[in-house]
Amino acid sequence: MDFTSKQLAEGAVALAVVVAVLAGIADWRHRRRDDLDRVAWFDWRSVQVFALIGAIVAFSLAVNL
Repeated sequence: MDFTSKQLAEGAVALAVVVAVLAGIADWRHRRRDDLDRVAWFDWRSVQVFALIGAIVAFSLAVNL
């Protein structure tokens, strides 16, 4: 399988968007939890922000290739 640089960048965009959506869902569930003493293992909002930044960078790379 020989992937071009553009295809790899597009795959990175798709992966980063999926991670951002899943992190958004996890953050939403964390904010709506019943037991306020249960804390999250990750700061899902930060995961979502970094995934969106990665998606923007990969999208920019894919467009310019």
